[in-house]
Amino acid sequence: MDKKQLASLVRMADHVEITQVMAELVQSFDRFDAMNILQNLMAADHPEVSVEFMEEGLYEGPEKVKAYMLAIQDYLDDPSDKRGFMPLQNLATPHIVVSTSGQRARAQWDILNASAMQATPYPGDQTKLTALWICGRYDNEFIKVGGKWKLLKLHLVTYFKSPFEEGWLKDPDCLRFGACKVEPTRPSNPNKIYHSDANYSGDGLHTYGPFLPEKIEDGPAPELVEDEATLKRIERAAAVKEIEMMQGRYLTLLDAFNMKQMCVELFDMEEPDVTFTMCEGGDYVGPGMKAFVENCNKPSAGNPMAVHGWFGMVCLWTPHIVVSEDGTHAWAQWNELAPHAMAVTPYPGDKKRPVGYWFIARYNNEYIKKDGKWKMLKNKVYSYARAPYELGWLKQADARRIMHDYHHAGDDPFQPQYRPANIYSGKGAHRWEPFLPEEAYGSKEAPQTDCADANQ
Repeated sequence: MDKKQLASLVRMADHVEITQVMAELVQSFDRFDAMNILQNLMAADHPEVSVEFMEEGLYEGPEKVKAYMLAIQDYLDDPSDKRGFMPLQNLATPHIVVSTSGQRARAQWDILNASAMQATPYPGDQTKLTALWICGRYDNEFIKVGGKWKLLKLHLVTYFKSPFEEGWLKDPDCLRFGACKVEPTRPSNPNKIYHSDANYSGDGLHTYGPFLPEKIEDGPAPELVEDEATLKRIERAAAVKEIEMMQGRYLTLLDAFNMKQMCVELFDMEEPDVTFTMCEGGDYVGPGMKAFVENCNKPSAGNPMAVHGWFGMVCLWTPHIVVSEDGTHAWAQWNELAPHAMAVTPYPGDKKRPVGYWFIARYNNEYIKKDGKWKMLKNKVYSYARAPYELGWLKQADARRIMHDYHHAGDDPFQPQYRPANIYSGKGAHRWEPFLPEEAYGSKEAPQTDCADANQ
């Protein structure tokens, strides 16, 4: 290929790899594992390394960053304020600019998190477990170390941390972090927090920055070589994007209520362990999946898709995709934060009625490549909360149970339901599993997850 084509494909590989570093960052927080970020994701020994999380201030240099990340780990390991803790992060809208040298990059992601933490809603000064929306933006810098992208400057700006019941207009700032005992290089700039009485414009008090430049000039472009390592990078990046697009096609056919076309087009239905799992509805495997699909396409009264007012929009965030070393298998996850409307049974009562609710979940899928084409092998959805719109996940975390009136389903032993009474920590009873491995592995080895008992 010519030099322009090669440069374009290498840039695409850079974008994909940087995105996956961020997916691993989010998974590390889900695992309550700040040390993985410090040791494996950051250029921790680089003199320019820095961390700035929200209002906790800027920490610059290897010593400050290490001390700060250790303090975060101590906080995550402390269960004293983790009852009902839900820290899930949802990333969207990646914007990545790679420098002219190909050795540095700057990138941003917007975040919108359905969270639950100890906070102080206004009015009053009492700290209590609070369901809240967290909205902000990651504005990070990356550097290549040994051919791998690493975080150089980790910067999270928050625009609001708002109680579920009040919203961001009435109470945009009910939570402040700042318990770290390590002295920052400088305090944070609070001007990015949303205030409903401020004027927002390009020339005014506040804009929703920081913003990325169009280009980052830091030297001449590298001489690229079409060698085996470069081609492997490109191939793996292409696999990630193909799987992302396949998941998009899956959602298109799901929205179209066309399960039969979905299976014909996307799944490898000849594999004996082909699987479809929807929360606690059970595993439909092999022939059982075929029977399930047939029932889904029948317009019967027992079909949950035929209920009047049904709305099942699926919004996916934070793609995290691991491809096997031989390029024939892949495992992928997406967070789901989506508005739904279905006939369900909110508490109190035992009768179904139309309910609008937030679906907080995670897709945990497996893919197989045959004859040069990716196919879905296992599609699994794990539900954390299905909370009525007017109540939120703290007051009623689960208004729905997916109990299909179909046969041929087995049991899935792990459903990590959110419960406000649970204590969450890396050393405690619950983490936000399942998780993907950090690196690619052999095609015949299934990923192992350490699934804690969510009921403890």
